[in-house]
Amino acid sequence: MMIGPFASHSHGNEEDEDGGVKYGFAILGGFSASNEPELSHFAILPRVDISLYRCFGMELEGNFACFDIEEEKDFFLLGFNVNILVKPFQWGWGSLFILGGAGLGYDNSGGEVKEIGNSGVVGILQTGTGFDFNIWKGWILRGEYRYQHISDPFKGDVGFNTHNFIFGVFF
Repeated sequence: MMIGPFASHSHGNEEDEDGGVKYGFAILGGFSASNEPELSHFAILPRVDISLYRCFGMELEGNFACFDIEEEKDFFLLGFNVNILVKPFQWGWGSLFILGGAGLGYDNSGGEVKEIGNSGVVGILQTGTGFDFNIWKGWILRGEYRYQHISDPFKGDVGFNTHNFIFGVFF
């Protein structure tokens, strides 16, 4: 089960190679990486993108997510992610990137979702890849895949893994 479409929006000066800051948001949709539990995942991610140095960047993201879990309680998550971006391949028309990040969040599952424990806190680890494509004078098309692991960072629960997709435009 996958939720879509996916979109992203960001505003800022794309021509700043070092120290540029962009603001925006992303809409993410995803699904379980296994059959247990079967779930759909939807999130709104307000973000700040910071260009650090040439091919390195950092993203700060808010995380407002909804998890629809079959045969268990659905829950919402409110959190914060930090991602490091590396763009090893850059051309005049765009770039390919890889990212890795982590985050923390509060969930309202009340302990009823056994995979994430009962502390009300979840940890998020994520990795992914994607592309930026310059389409017109500062407008950038971006597509992205992320693999996430979500679990209680204070307990020995199994957590769950999700495949997530983002597609969007920056300007």
